[in-house]
Amino acid sequence: MAFLTILIDVLTFAAYLFQVKVGSMPVYAVGIVVQAVATLILIIWSLTFHRKKFRNPMFFGFFTATFSYGIILMSAAINALVLILYVMNIMGINHVIFN
Repeated sequence: MAFLTILIDVLTFAAYLFQVKVGSMPVYAVGIVVQAVATLILIIWSLTFHRKKFRNPMFFGFFTATFSYGIILMSAAINALVLILYVMNIMGINHVIFN
């Protein structure tokens, strides 16, 4: 599942690079759909992860995520933030993502 998460990240990054190169509103609309679907998939995967989620707290004194679960959590968080930036760009609030 962590490998699929990395593939989704590569796909969303490729979609972002395409949007930067073309730079029109219909392409931004397609990009926000791709980003929303990817974010939704990653959030569902992070909530329904069935393997071991946390490592032994004896090493660091607090619970830390396993490597594969950490990849999924970080990817879901970053993609959710990028989705917020896409929405702000479409609504005209802030154009920082495509400058």
